[in-house]
This record gives sequence, structure tokens and C-alpha cells, in this order.
Amino acid sequence: MTEPRTGPEPSTATVSAGSTGAYGPGEWPEVPLTPEERAPVLITAGVWLVFLVLPLVSMVTGEAPLGAKVLGYAGLAAFVVVYLGHFILPWPWRSLPHWANTAAATVLLVLCVLATIPAAGLNSFNFLPFTLAIWIFPHRLKIGLPVAFGLSAAWLSAALLVDAGDSRFWLIVPTGLALVIMLALRLAMEREERSRVLSEELALSRQREQVGRDVHDVLGHSLTVITLKTELARRLVDTDPGRAQTELDEVLAIARQSLAEVRNTVGGLHVPELGAQLASVRTALDAAGITAHLPSPATAADLPGDRRELFAWCLREAVTNVIRHADAAHCTVSITADRLVVRDDGRGLPGPVPEVTGPGSAPGPTSDISPVTPGSGAGLRGMRHRVTEAGGLLSVRPAQRGGDRPGTIVEVIL
Repeated sequence: MTEPRTGPEPSTATVSAGSTGAYGPGEWPEVPLTPEERAPVLITAGVWLVFLVLPLVSMVTGEAPLGAKVLGYAGLAAFVVVYLGHFILPWPWRSLPHWANTAAATVLLVLCVLATIPAAGLNSFNFLPFTLAIWIFPHRLKIGLPVAFGLSAAWLSAALLVDAGDSRFWLIVPTGLALVIMLALRLAMEREERSRVLSEELALSRQREQVGRDVHDVLGHSLTVITLKTELARRLVDTDPGRAQTELDEVLAIARQSLAEVRNTVGGLHVPELGAQLASVRTALDAAGITAHLPSPATAADLPGDRRELFAWCLREAVTNVIRHADAAHCTVSITADRLVVRDDGRGLPGPVPEVTGPGSAPGPTSDISPVTPGSGAGLRGMRHRVTEAGGLLSVRPAQRGGDRPGTIVEVIL
């Protein structure tokens, strides 16, 4: 008769209602409710007590002796206290399992019902749904469902044994109807809880993937440049100490910048800037001994913000791959409003050559997303994911047909 409250392990502090705990959807924690949680739970559980008006009216207007009425009033009041108290303090005996505590509460509720029978008569059957509720809602279905069916069977058997004449129908139908309604509510609540948990897990998985891609892209490029500049400084340390010192200073600056970028990325704050990325790419290509043909950083100023961010990530990864794997002499980058192209004259793609619309041409409107093979690195997979999320196409193909050094073209089309 109330929505489930979940909670932490018995050794931990109380958490707010609605969070996912160790006992699964719809199972109460060991600890009592906090004062802030009591009011909504009491209102949700207590609103159903309106159905106890029937046995109360029956006791007031009935012709039972005064002693039976007093006993009935006491039994009804005790029933309300035990019923609501079980939701406020669901685990009074912590040395016993949860189900044992609920079983003890059930016994107390049944004793209270028995006390009302002399004055309320057949109207005492209105207490049944409450004894089912403390099993169906606070427990997992594998525990609460069998007990609820057992209690229902016991109440129905009692209804069949009672010589109530035509009133017997109204003893049996409400019992079964109450069970069906509560089970439907319980199943709907559990399905909603599972959907919420799955949604949270999916969102968390996406966040982890995004952080992984961002950290890979940030560190992959920066560590490549640091490695190249360190090697260059090592070669120059004897012949040109001043130049070597300059290179090491740049390595230190890049390392500090990378550390700041990683911190920002983990915090979800890092967004690369395309103009700054073009300048960084030039520095990296120069350090690798690759002739760079790049547009002016001012080219990025006219692009929309979302495209500048996407092109910055893709440019960083594409040039990092050129430096690491292409063994190229030249690298050319072109940027337009809807297209980023990175071309090199290196050793080309490993593995089978993908089909393209023509040598050096862009894929047609119906071309598939880049043929990134299963052996491709995490960088290309991350780039493809970014481009796909932005609604674009990623093409990775040879720059020319044949030859020992066909080169590679990486093209992002929006």
C-alpha cells in the first residue's frame, strides 16, 4: 500500500527514498526512516486505511456487547499502529532476517484482526489487503509473492468456511481483487525501477566511453610530441645545447598543458579549440620533420562552435596517426564549413584497401562510414564515434592508387 523504499547495506547510513540499495527494488533497509522520509511514507501507506472505516462503522452501529466493542476498537487501533510502524521501523529485531521481522509483524496484525471479529464480524475481512501489502511491497517478489499467495489462500479458506450466505461472494472477490491490484502495482514499480537503473548504467557507460576517448586523444597527441621533442633534444644536447634547451622547455610546457587538459577532461570541462589545435599540430609536425601545409588558425573562427570542437578532436587524432604511423614527408590539412581533410604521403593504410569513388575523390552521398577495420586503433574508433554522433561521415582511404607510398586521406564530412 506504499511505494518501495530501498536502502544501503545494514552497516551503512540511511539513504534517501528512491535510491537503489543492496536489497533490490522494493525492499526496505535495516535502519529506520529519517524524519524527512516519514511523512511521505506515512501518507502513501496511510491513505489506504480509509477502507477500515467499514469495520469501524460496523463496530459502532452493531449490537455487540460493550466489552466486544472496546476490544474491537483496541484491536483496530493496534492494527493501524503496527501496520504504519512496520514501514517506519521495518527491522526492529536486527539479529533476525528481514522476512522474520515481517512475519512477526504479520502475527501481530492477525492478532489485532482476531480482536475485532466479535464486534465487526465479517467486515474484519477488510483487514486482508494490509497484511498482503507488508509482504508484496517491502520484499523482493521471490519472497513476498509466495507469502502473499499463502495469506490470500488462508483468508479465502476462512471465507469459504464462514456461513455467510449471499455475502460470501463479497468476502471472496475483494480478496482476490486486492491481491491482483497490488501485484500489478508492484510489478509496475519494479519495472520502472529496473528501467531507471538500466538508464543510469547506460548513461554511466557513455560517460566512461567519452572520458576514455577524450583522455586517449589528449594524451596520445601530447605524448607523441613530447617523445619527438625529447629525442630531438637528446640529439642536439652535444652539438647545439641552446637549441636542446629550447626543445626541453617546450617539452615541459607541453607536459604541463597536457596535465591540465587531462584534469579538465576528467572533470568534463575540456573542449579543444580548433585554432589552438592548428598551432599545436604545426609544432608537432615540425618536431617530427614533416612538412606541414596548414590553413591559418583564423580559418576556424568562422565555423560554428560544435564543428570547431569536432574538427579539433579529429585533427588532433589524424595528425597524431600521421606522426606515429605514416612515415610521411608532407601533411596537408584543409578545412571548410562542412569538411575536414588530412592528407599525407606516407606508407598508406595497412590491410585491404577500401573502395572509394575515385582516386583522391571524396565519397559520394551514399558512401558508408569509414572502413575502419577491426584491427584499427582506439583513436580511429573514437574518431568514428564522435563523427557518427555528430551525424557526419568519416572516410579513411588511400590518397592515390598503387605505389609503395600511396599516402592516406582522413576526411570528416558533415
